[in-house]
Order: sequence, then C-alpha cells, then structure tokens
Amino acid sequence: MATLDGIHHLTTLTADLDRLIGFYERVFDAEVTLDLEEEGLRHALIAIGPNTFLHPFQVPGVEVPQHHIPMFERGRMDHIGLNAADQESFYEVRRRVMAEGASDGLVSDMGPFLSFGFVDPDGVGHEVMWTKPGASSANTLKRTEWTVVADAGATR
Repeated sequence: MATLDGIHHLTTLTADLDRLIGFYERVFDAEVTLDLEEEGLRHALIAIGPNTFLHPFQVPGVEVPQHHIPMFERGRMDHIGLNAADQESFYEVRRRVMAEGASDGLVSDMGPFLSFGFVDPDGVGHEVMWTKPGASSANTLKRTEWTVVADAGATR
C-alpha cells in the first residue's frame, strides 16, 4: 500500500516573487492560493496541479542567482519535471513558454514520454512532460536513444 499520493509542494527561492507568480499564471494557468508576508519574508503557494504547489520564498538579503546554471550544477534539487494534463496541453504550454522567450521549444521523444525544457524567470531550467497513453516508464529510452519530434512546431 502506498502511503503517499504525490508531492504537495516544492519550495524554491526567488529574487522577485511577483515576476515568478506572473510567469506561472501566464504560462501554466496557475493560481495563487496564498501570498503572505511574515517574519521579514514573503512567500506564496502557487497551484500548478490539482494537489501540487510551488512554494517560492522571497527572502531579503538572500542572493538568488539570476543566470542559467547548467543541469547537475544547481545544487541539491536540480529541476522540476511538470506533468502536462494531456497532449494538447503539452503543446499549448510549449507554445506559451516559447512566446515568453523561456524555451527553444525542442521536444524530445523519450519513448513513453515527450519532454521540453524551459527556463523560469530566475534562470532555473525545468521541464514539462507528457506521458503517452498506455506507456510505461519502464520503457524509457537511454538519453542517446532520444529523438527530436520533427513536427513539434509545424503541426501545433
């Protein structure tokens, strides 16, 4: 029996909470469910799924890097992989992050998943995933076997 049913929240630091909230609202239709200032800092809960929240903190005096840091050099938590509700949503979010200038739109076919990366307003790289119907993560291809989806931009 599983004792958990997912992730409630992921906590990050941001240099500009309003900028980060605006990005997630525009791109992901996210909803802010809490926005508080307390004990000299500000934090928010941003609903990014039915039961999943981002919990960013803006802390005065804490330097948050504003440049892109390469994958596996970012620290204890490297990136967030967001799950698209369906294929149509996957391509709509891709269109939106490209319109924000936050992605080159390259879509990788990983076997059971499609994936594209984006960079958030604080310069952190994340990805959006879509699981193909009936696919199993056990069939995930090695990185060297991934292919680029050729029609990702042409037909969507």
